[in-house]
Amino acid sequence: MRRSSGRPQVSAQTAALQALADRHELTDTVHAPHVDCTPGNLNETHRKAFVSGVRSSLELASSIDASGVVVHGGAIRTQYPDRVNRHSREQAVSSLRECARYAEEVDVPLCVENQRDRDGKRRHTATPDRLESFLDDVGFGAEYLRLTLDVGHAKATGVDYEAFVDRFEARIHVAHLHDNDGTGDDHDPLPSFREVAASVGAPYNVLEMKSLADIDRCVGGEIDGGTA
Repeated sequence: MRRSSGRPQVSAQTAALQALADRHELTDTVHAPHVDCTPGNLNETHRKAFVSGVRSSLELASSIDASGVVVHGGAIRTQYPDRVNRHSREQAVSSLRECARYAEEVDVPLCVENQRDRDGKRRHTATPDRLESFLDDVGFGAEYLRLTLDVGHAKATGVDYEAFVDRFEARIHVAHLHDNDGTGDDHDPLPSFREVAASVGAPYNVLEMKSLADIDRCVGGEIDGGTA
């Protein structure tokens, strides 16, 4: 695998992560910063800080041979004027393009995640149409700008996750598996995660739930006293 000459040294912490993954026959993915950190920030200094954070995540992923870095595409705020929202989207496109270039440099895929729509926020990646338009504007090849399909986010938005599979197919690199009742992003256990993962067909799957106990219940097939 090609790496840039600036590949970070493996620290004790990253070595421990590698050893843990090897011991349990797992692979690592890294999630880039996203709380109070958005690619479409109107403040250019803060937008650049987002890019810097993603670059650091890519460097970490490179150092532990992670399978990819998950990143959010951002949103517009519906109460803002159209001209402000257009600029915010342009900022997000620029940010993701910069991050994808660095992903190619360190040879780690950057995986844009579909987010759920929320009151007052219209996510660039919440539906297949919006996600496709966003990727087209970023304009980077699928080898290093890939996708994370979050089935819980799709459900909370009211979109069948299979619509993303039908649209993007092999570009989906990671699947985030969890459930909800359709009204919120609850990250509940997903008893059918094996079937869902098989239908998505991503090479890497993450059980994204609130506790190890929830994961144990899914893997063991025990959900609310029954079987999955």
